[in-house]
Parts: sequence; C-alpha cells; structure tokens
Amino acid sequence: MKKLLITAAFSGLMLSACSSNMTGDTEPTPAVAPMTVDQALQECQASVGDNQDRAVFDACMRDKGFDRAAPTTDAATDASAPAM
Repeated sequence: MKKLLITAAFSGLMLSACSSNMTGDTEPTPAVAPMTVDQALQECQASVGDNQDRAVFDACMRDKGFDRAAPTTDAATDASAPAM
C-alpha cells in the first residue's frame, strides 16, 4: 500500500512539474528584441567615433551578429585568371 501511495504521489508531482513549465506557446519568446542593421550601424559608428578604424567597426558589427559578406570574385575580372 505504501508503494502505491508513493508512486501516486511521485506521479502527481512529476505531472504538476511538467505542466507548470508550459506557457501554451510553442516558440520561446526572446529576452531582447533583435537588433536591426541600422541600429547596429549607428551604435558601432558611435563607439568607433573619430577613430574610423575599419577593423574595430567590423569587430563591433560581428559582436552584434552582423558579419560582412565575403567579396565575390568573377573569373573575368580576376587578375590571376589566365587570358584566353
């Protein structure tokens, strides 16, 4: 009888713990609203200031989650491509 009582109490406790975590949402809400590119640009320009150091600016943008796209090279404009 004690085993049944302990099992029932444990099951009830586990079910209540699992149901208390559910908020009804399937997606978690972000703690902070995502930053736009314009906001990140303004903040990084303000932090760099008169220094105008491109490496520092790029590092600031990377820290905010925006990375510079790799430059695209075209074979026709590439100086190392052999001429035909």
